[in-house]
Order: sequence, then structure tokens, then C-alpha cells
Amino acid sequence: MPLQRDNDVVRGLGFVALYAAYLEEQIDNLLFMLQSIEQFPESEQRWQTSRKIEKAKRLVHGLVFECRDALLADLDASKQLLDWRNEVIHGRIYANFDRPDTLKSGRPNIPDRIVKPDELYDLADNLAEARLALYRPMIFQIPCSMQVNQ
Repeated sequence: MPLQRDNDVVRGLGFVALYAAYLEEQIDNLLFMLQSIEQFPESEQRWQTSRKIEKAKRLVHGLVFECRDALLADLDASKQLLDWRNEVIHGRIYANFDRPDTLKSGRPNIPDRIVKPDELYDLADNLAEARLALYRPMIFQIPCSMQVNQ
């Protein structure tokens, strides 16, 4: 169910931060689930999420289940969403009263751009859906696949 929109950049940004954290937790949960294939030690738990996604993709690729290819695509999509999150979270948003709000990148040589509340709410909704997309095969398909492969 999409978030209720209220044209508030700050609230939208807060939902982005919160839902991105939930997605990152789901990626960790997937790696914990796959520990019977390969351990997920504490040192790796501190990795950047993009690196965790690459490990998850490698491990999932070795399994056989109905939605495996969809899960691999969902992991790629999650990385793209988290990159978008990084852009808005690590940038600086300046409110303007006479023109649209501006996002100034935290990275050099990236031009300023307009940011709108709807963009942030769309991103938060997409992050929430990505978390669910990773969770669905973890309920039944991955555990069954892991039992067959052992």
C-alpha cells in the first residue's frame, strides 16, 4: 500500500531512510538464511550493502527454485534503489520558497537538480516493495531449495 502523500520533502526523506534500512536488514536476513551454504561472519556483516548483495546473488545463483531469476533481478533492483537512496540521503536538499527544492550532490562534479516530495515518496514505496520481493521467496522456496541441495 503506497504511502499517503503530503507534499513534505522532509517526511518523504525520513521514509526513504527508514525503508532503506528495512531493505538492508532483509538483505542481511537473506545472507543469514544462506549460512548453511556459506557463513556470514561478523566481519562481512559490516560490509557495504552493495557487497552483501553481490554475495547474496552468488549464493542464490547456485540454488534451483521457481523464482530464482526474479530474486536475482530483485537484488539488482535493490542495489539501484539503494544507490538512489544514497544520492538523496548524502546530498543536501535546500528548500526554496520561490522555486522547486534543490538537491546538491555530496559528490564532486554532479550538477544540482530539482527534488520533489513525490520522488522521495516513490523511492520509499519502491524500497518497501523491494524488501517484500526479497522476503517472499525466503518463506518457502529458498528453504525448500536448500533442503534439496543438501
